[in-house]
Amino acid sequence: MCRMLDSVSSNIRKGRPEQQATHLGFSFQKENHASINDVALLDIVYIQVHRHQKMWNVFHMSKGPDEDVDIFDMEEFKSLFKKILHRALKNVTVSFRDAQENAVWIRIAWGTQHKKPNQYQPTYVVYHSQTPFAFASSSRLKSTVPLLGQALTVASKHHQIVQMDLRSRHLDSLKAIVFKQFNQTFENHNSTTPLQERSLGVDINMDSRIIHENTIEKERVRRVTQETFGVCPQPQLEFAQYKLETKFKGDLYGGILAKREEPLRCLIKFSSPHLLEALKSLAPAGIADAPLSPLLTCIPNKAMNYFKIRDK
Repeated sequence: MCRMLDSVSSNIRKGRPEQQATHLGFSFQKENHASINDVALLDIVYIQVHRHQKMWNVFHMSKGPDEDVDIFDMEEFKSLFKKILHRALKNVTVSFRDAQENAVWIRIAWGTQHKKPNQYQPTYVVYHSQTPFAFASSSRLKSTVPLLGQALTVASKHHQIVQMDLRSRHLDSLKAIVFKQFNQTFENHNSTTPLQERSLGVDINMDSRIIHENTIEKERVRRVTQETFGVCPQPQLEFAQYKLETKFKGDLYGGILAKREEPLRCLIKFSSPHLLEALKSLAPAGIADAPLSPLLTCIPNKAMNYFKIRDK
């Protein structure tokens, strides 16, 4: 067990991809007769350290209108969660690891009625006790999402669950958004380069061509930006995606598009290593007018970075 821990820890320090570390751990387990649970716990430790290598989805649970708040027991939650999965699937491996802030990390290796659990492509879940939110890593096995939702809902004593339109590799930022904790320092991987250089490609403090020299206007932009984004660091998201669906309007000559019954559809995606901070810097840099569109500034308050926009 100690040799296995040293081997996997070495891979963590070297920053190898998580799947390679998982392969290493389970190969070592086969060679040295360690238990699957021991290796699964080490795998959770690796993902806790390298959580930004996963894409995380957010799930929101709710209680019925007449349901009271129950006393939460973590051991009962774990037992119920595991029972529900085992009732539905003959072959599934579930491992737990307690963490700070009343959280539990869950690792699920999915199998089928006829196949053993695939230990190399597990799903990871983070649940904070007595909250309506859970965070799960994206999985290629879309068929497991309803079962995972059922297990979370029943074990946490909620009534229903929905997947939110919010995703990111930065788990702590997702937590800050849904828990409304914007006044903390967020995880910021690969952040040695100043934000302005990374997101804009220029130094806004030095390039006079994009700095508005009017003192009154600069103060207005600063005030509007502060009112919109606040003074604290923004949660770190990598993208915001907008799906537009609209009927063509304004063709006075009755062209092909005017006769089209199907709506026009397009996809717009904004990407940046730190999207919200990049948006926050646009108006002060003179690249955009202040205030920005609410579709861009509402992301943390609405807890969404996937939007669908249709005609009213």
